[in-house]
Amino acid sequence: MASQKRGNAFNHYGDRNQQFNHKQRPSYNTASQPALSAADMQTGLVALLDRFVAAETTPAADKDILHHARELRRLLNARGNPTSAEAKRELDEKRPNKAANIAVPDYIQRSVVAAKHLPPLPPIAEPHLQQAVFTHQSMHNAKAQGHHIGDLDLDYERLEFLGDAYIELIASRSLYNRFPQVDVPSLCSWRERLVENLALGKFSEAYGFPDRLQHKLPWEKDSKAWRKVVADIFEAYVAAVVLSDPENGFGTAEKWLDELWAPQLLGFKEKVVENLRARDDLQKLLVVNKVDVRYRDEKPMTHEQGVQRFYLACYLTGWGYENEWLGSGEGQNKAQACTAAAADALKRNSAVLQDAARQKKELMETRAKEKEEKAKAEAAESGQGEDHDATSHAAKSSHAKDDVSESATKKRKSDDLDASSDKKSKKHKKDKKEKKRKVGSGDDSS
Repeated sequence: MASQKRGNAFNHYGDRNQQFNHKQRPSYNTASQPALSAADMQTGLVALLDRFVAAETTPAADKDILHHARELRRLLNARGNPTSAEAKRELDEKRPNKAANIAVPDYIQRSVVAAKHLPPLPPIAEPHLQQAVFTHQSMHNAKAQGHHIGDLDLDYERLEFLGDAYIELIASRSLYNRFPQVDVPSLCSWRERLVENLALGKFSEAYGFPDRLQHKLPWEKDSKAWRKVVADIFEAYVAAVVLSDPENGFGTAEKWLDELWAPQLLGFKEKVVENLRARDDLQKLLVVNKVDVRYRDEKPMTHEQGVQRFYLACYLTGWGYENEWLGSGEGQNKAQACTAAAADALKRNSAVLQDAARQKKELMETRAKEKEEKAKAEAAESGQGEDHDATSHAAKSSHAKDDVSESATKKRKSDDLDASSDKKSKKHKKDKKEKKRKVGSGDDSS
């Protein structure tokens, strides 16, 4: 009878099998292994690392091992060219994969595909911070365990608060340095698109953060609350990267986020306004007295992603038109929208605009001609007045000369009369004196 061993197992063969069990069994794998090239070994190692990462990506996995495995796979893959279909067939021939096909969980497959083109995840140097990033406060009973909000090693709430500020600062620095010519409203709009929960949530899901979160709440995966949690985990991770390395943590996080945002930053295009003086140009082209170009709201202002948009159109009244539409435009304020509407009107150059511009041009030419004729008439009239003044001046000069000549003649005659009178007076005195002398001589002789 077979003896019963410990564990209720029966030794059916007794001790007869002991000698056979100790004998050296023949080896059937005696063929020499073919030598592999460096490229084949590298390709095989990359494939093994892919399988290893996919198998180990679970909530309970060692995160440091996963990080280094991904980094090694990335470095090996970057050193050579991607594996071609021919190389893959050669690998299957030389080293066929005989392992059973294990279905990869859906969330792991999504994470692997989504993270394929993302930069490597920067490690968190402090284990307690890494644990806090992926721990929700629902894991703790506040009353029983004395949970305090200030305990960073328990959940991600305070880390998320700090990470939100770091992310906004890094986004602001990147936009400020890379887009020096863009106006502030546009920069604010772009920053909102970089730091919004939708964008951060995509990064979080790509790195598999939600699958690593420890919580006790039955969230609906499509709910708004869950989407916020997913984005909050990413913000907490950024804060943990910074805090775990006081010297270089911020620079590491900034470099990482810049790489993540690179496609979005490249997609940001500043709107070029072709003619900043479009309103003035349209005014000069059409407006005169009793002709007006007015700007009115075309539809209500909108507010999307933290940015307001105004929609205005310009209308012409005058030249035979009443509230005639010329063009439309939009902008982040009414001034920009008016300029865009005027530029649109000039670009369209509609029949109404051309007709109004033609009428103004003809009016301006008529006015210019009338002004020129008036100036000539005034000049001619001014010339006749000058001739009359010259004649009058000549006549006056002639009369003055005549008066001077007559006065000189009279003066000459007066001088002649005076001279004649003096001569007569002197002669009379001389005669009288001579007569006295003769009388005196007669007396002496007698």
